[in-house]
Amino acid sequence: MGPFLKRHLLSTDWTEQVADNAKSLVQQQFGAHAAGYVTSTAHAEGYSLTRLIEIVDPQPGWRALDLATGGGHTALALARQSAWTVAGDLTRPMLNAARKHISAQPGISATYAQLDAEALPFPAGSFDVVTCRIAPHHFPHVAQFVRECARVVRPGGIVAVLDQLSPPDPKTARYVNAFERLRDPSHVWAYNEIEWQGFFTGAGLDIFHYEAFDTHHELITWAERMGNDAATITRLRVMLQQAPASAAAWMQPQPLGAADKRFVIRQFLLAGRKG
Repeated sequence: MGPFLKRHLLSTDWTEQVADNAKSLVQQQFGAHAAGYVTSTAHAEGYSLTRLIEIVDPQPGWRALDLATGGGHTALALARQSAWTVAGDLTRPMLNAARKHISAQPGISATYAQLDAEALPFPAGSFDVVTCRIAPHHFPHVAQFVRECARVVRPGGIVAVLDQLSPPDPKTARYVNAFERLRDPSHVWAYNEIEWQGFFTGAGLDIFHYEAFDTHHELITWAERMGNDAATITRLRVMLQQAPASAAAWMQPQPLGAADKRFVIRQFLLAGRKG
């Protein structure tokens, strides 16, 4: 491991230092790049979104809440199933982008709320389903977020989360999370399968579905979506090139032309029903 990587990995305690200012960082990062997440194909379409809707199977007349809605893609998919949908996000510009995107779809409507996913402003049992897609790695208190999801869903209702998956080995997890946070300072931590199952069962949710899958990304496109400059992209490329064997096996970096690389981000889909 080169000197740069040692400095980068050892200089930050991810779970303590980042959590203190994570929410303000989220608002800064995503407020500045909201439009890019509306047009991002990784968020707008693909297996993860289709599969989430299949597993949740929203019914006409259901009350749905989509948290950290981003570009509004999951909220839109729920609303298309005739669910009455609330799209919620911490960041006002992102919420405005979601509203513009969803409102442009003929015959589709939603309600919008600026909110904190760890302190939801809704009474207990308000919704039939709560979803959150590709966002909890930005949350400083994920267990509290899951408890809030479980609180606002009705008995028998569904909570479904899709997010980045971390490797079970702590050292490898630290490297992968360091790579993510270099690209996006609002990244707090991606958890592993056992940790996520613990969050769900600890909140009183009976897990009925879990699956993991790979998503493939081109480094430059992925980095530029968050406004990374050339120097940061070079550092990201170095982290891929010099990744320890366990991290390289997890991220699977592959050359893509002289300057770019393709790599894998592991994701999971976890769904539970409130007992």
